[in-house]
Amino acid sequence: MFEDLKKKSLKKSLLVSIILIIAGLGLAGWHAVNLWYIITGYVSFEQLEPGQIRNQLVDVELTANFGCYLEKYEQNTEHNTRRTTDLYYVIWTGDEYATDYRYMALRVPPSYRKTLNAMAENTSNQILSDPVLLSGKIKRLRGQNFTYFKEYFTDGGFTEKEFEESTIPYYIDIGDKTNMNIGYSVLFSIGFVTLAAGLIRIIKGVSGGYVKKLYEDIASAGYSESVIESDYASAQSFDKNDETKMGKLMTYYTAGATVRAIPNNKIMWAYQNTVTHRTNGVKTGTTYNVVFFVEGYKNEITLSVPDEATAQKMLQRTGSMFPWVIVGYSDELKKMYKSNREQFLALRYNTCEHIPAEPDVFGRTPIQPY
Repeated sequence: MFEDLKKKSLKKSLLVSIILIIAGLGLAGWHAVNLWYIITGYVSFEQLEPGQIRNQLVDVELTANFGCYLEKYEQNTEHNTRRTTDLYYVIWTGDEYATDYRYMALRVPPSYRKTLNAMAENTSNQILSDPVLLSGKIKRLRGQNFTYFKEYFTDGGFTEKEFEESTIPYYIDIGDKTNMNIGYSVLFSIGFVTLAAGLIRIIKGVSGGYVKKLYEDIASAGYSESVIESDYASAQSFDKNDETKMGKLMTYYTAGATVRAIPNNKIMWAYQNTVTHRTNGVKTGTTYNVVFFVEGYKNEITLSVPDEATAQKMLQRTGSMFPWVIVGYSDELKKMYKSNREQFLALRYNTCEHIPAEPDVFGRTPIQPY
């Protein structure tokens, strides 16, 4: 029993574990380079040759640009207004002394419009402006951004060959350096933690960690493992994968990949809980649960079942085998349970011997509440 449950819990945890590992590797791996530049320092953009330009964090001392080729904005249709979100300028690589350079792009927030437009005017008059200090990440131009970038040159008289020889399809995405450092560090950390969580889940599954709580539940209930093995073997299952089973001594269930067990002689109350899900007023589904209130447990135990028939089947067995359990729901019972627990327990729990009966093979209606 225990080895089978260990294997089942490991198998059940594998999919989530693998997803976490892949996601963690992707996120941490993608931002590991960014973290490297944050620790060692941003690269000076002007010192990079065209062939060295790739996805990396850079500091820029911008003294020239060749005008804005793209303005992005958000449209407010309700008020018929628009707000500029990004401006894209054409710049060149290297410094003013570079002999091997290419044109590429720079994305800045609209607050830089006045400064960079004045710089573009100086550049057209062959005047270098005072440096504007910027920081950002080099990214590849794609989609419409690249299309507009190319049109800027072809509309200006460049041939296809001249465009390919004179440009590189990259842009510097300018941002606040402190915010970038924090953001990329947080993203790397999230990736690392996600990766670690996936690995820990696998280690936990291999070592039997998902059945550790079950051993604790059994010990707390005062049963030996051999007795529970027999009880589990004869327990009635309520789903295809044996994730919810009710024996005479304990009710066994799986929460995620963790296997747990409820001592039946401590169950005070059980009823069906049905939840109807709606989206914008339209019914999208229904979930069915059986709720157990157990003496000594701070919170109720809610077990998900596939349908109403299964819920009623579980309650039928509960009512037939455990006469000390109140089966069914009413507002009066809820009020009594919360406000006068002793009165509630006097209905059945404290008036019946907690000795399980044989399962009701005649399919009789479960014992109803007072």
